[in-house]
Amino acid sequence: MSQRSAAVEHLDRTGVVHLATTTDDGREVVTLIWAVVVDGVPYIRNGHGAASKWYGRLTRSRAGAFLDGETRHRVRVEHATDEAELAGVDAAYRAKYADDPDSLAFVVAPEARRHTLRVVPEG
Repeated sequence: MSQRSAAVEHLDRTGVVHLATTTDDGREVVTLIWAVVVDGVPYIRNGHGAASKWYGRLTRSRAGAFLDGETRHRVRVEHATDEAELAGVDAAYRAKYADDPDSLAFVVAPEARRHTLRVVPEG
């Protein structure tokens, strides 16, 4: 399996993923978040807006990694803004996380939609 497909598979099959970002002074911080895959493309969202620490680190550097045991899936991120793309991401979150309706409502809210990132595996 290629590195790209391994990263996508990990994000698709894992409910809560471990996102590693780097602080300005070089420390690594791991944050637990949700991720979805739509038509083979992974996405993540932040419902807390630009003030969220992990989101700020990730969008400043445009790079991070998802941890899967000893495996590191290095990625870069791009803002997703196309309405049809965002609607697909909403549907994917609703399908994958239907068993947690309170958190789900938060992640498909308009504020979260504005902070949707397309994940591009490196490698």
